Amino acid sequence: MKNRRAGTGVALTAAVAVSVLGLAAASPAYASPGTPTPTPSPSSTVAATPKGLFTPLKYQLDLKGQRQETNYFCVPASSSMSLSTFGVNVSQSTLAKKMKTTASGGTKGVNALPVVNAYLKSRGYKVTSPTDADGNAVVLMNRVSGNIGDLRRAPVLAVWMEQLPWNKGKIKGTRVGHAIIAYGYDKTAGTITVYDPWKPTGGTHTIKTSVLAGILQPGGNMYYISKL
Repeated sequence: MKNRRAGTGVALTAAVAVSVLGLAAASPAYASPGTPTPTPSPSSTVAATPKGLFTPLKYQLDLKGQRQETNYFCVPASSSMSLSTFGVNVSQSTLAKKMKTTASGGTKGVNALPVVNAYLKSRGYKVTSPTDADGNAVVLMNRVSGNIGDLRRAPVLAVWMEQLPWNKGKIKGTRVGHAIIAYGYDKTAGTITVYDPWKPTGGTHTIKTSVLAGILQPGGNMYYISKL
């Protein structure tokens, strides 16, 4: 997986230089979850299933939000929240160590995904990194509602930080990789509820699915949860 900095593309694993977000001119550091650009496979495509026919029109998980402990802990923070929905309690710092997260390099997907899957295997689940939700609101809603409404689990999403509505005009640079978590949705309203771990502007936000789909990182959009 290539590490790419602000102003370049990122495929679900990038980090940019560390600084602190305060004013609109600030240039914070983020890492986004990811893997090398995956090859689509049957396990990473949306298919109609009997379970999907009965997915609730809307659902929201009970989630204890976490703010990332450092400028570059968005992947460990989001992964910790996601794992908590499986009953796994593991700290950001523990995950960061296992994921080999660094201040200069952030978190690489090649290191992050195996760590998450190691926690999930005994529980009968796995996460993969599909690419097909990029710019596709229908696919994104199908994936998010399946994970949340059917499985009652919260997936990690990879986004461009500066394009999130609550960050407009507050982030210096373009294509700044970041990780957030989805934990609710409403198909009728066409919205997804997310938790952003970034301290200054994060927390709970509800965003139109079409908007969120448009700011997903290509090359791997989320940690899609499925049963083994």
